[in-house]
Amino acid sequence: MNERIFEVPLTRRQVLAAALATGASVVAGCGSKGTGAAEWVFVDDRKHTARLSERPTRIAAYTTSAAALRDWGVTPVGVFGTDPPNDPWLADFPWTDSDIVGSVYGEIDTAKLRELRTELIVSRWFPLPQAAPLFGFKDLAQQKRIGAEMPIVGLNGQTIATSQIARFSDLAQALGVQVSGGRVARAREAFDRAAERLSKVAQPKSDLRIIAISGEQSTVYVSKVSDAGDLAFYKHRGVPVVSARSPTPYWDRLDWNHVDKYPADGILYDARPYALPLAAAKRIRDFAALPAVRANQIGAWKADPPPSYQAYARTMNDLAATIASWRPVT
Repeated sequence: MNERIFEVPLTRRQVLAAALATGASVVAGCGSKGTGAAEWVFVDDRKHTARLSERPTRIAAYTTSAAALRDWGVTPVGVFGTDPPNDPWLADFPWTDSDIVGSVYGEIDTAKLRELRTELIVSRWFPLPQAAPLFGFKDLAQQKRIGAEMPIVGLNGQTIATSQIARFSDLAQALGVQVSGGRVARAREAFDRAAERLSKVAQPKSDLRIIAISGEQSTVYVSKVSDAGDLAFYKHRGVPVVSARSPTPYWDRLDWNHVDKYPADGILYDARPYALPLAAAKRIRDFAALPAVRANQIGAWKADPPPSYQAYARTMNDLAATIASWRPVT
């Protein structure tokens, strides 16, 4: 995001942006639930194989992965990422049953992982033209060092939401969770109801143009829908999300004075803590002048939810409420 990107702690978006240099895209892998009673095997979306003598029960996870695993019924013993206790997706996380093994992005306490007898690490993987670490790791060297002590699973965060949820279901099942009934079935039913509600609200809004953006002090990022698993799913449910046009993955990066490149009736603004706050963005003249901002048709984009039925049910219900009263303004 800036020329000194590797001299400061990396955010998730910076990891994505930093690796968009050159090269060919990586192809996602597939999963396995094991090859026999005496061995536990899981093939992640990088086609990397995690192999242990028995099913792991002591897992450390990156924040969004930890939130997803918790929803699936697996509570990690360790969590790392940016300020996990204040991550909104971990608001109801049982911290008495888990320890923080990293509270600054890219900093992971290896000694603490050993102390917790960690058997497996779970994080998110985003395909990039150039090799990049999984989310939560500072660099590939750190990831390799830790991976030499305990296997690391990376699940694809770029694919459409339903595919991400399915892969976490695969992992949860491999970890011993019954995913065909009980609380998982009830969560799936709530997810389906939320999806139907979103479609019903979105149907009469088909003539709108909605964009999703994130911001920094000098730069605005307009999302490419096909590269954002949540937005791709919302569009599939009928939300008229307009994609950025850019040769690079994930975002079209603009100066704020070019924020009007994509005319919009509504704006979903990145609500993650590392994005420029919306209140600050509204003080930028060119952004404040946009028709959607003047009409107050701007809502929180709870980007990249944990891949669970529960998290997506909440985001879809919130999104339906957000866009319910939006009308054409361009």
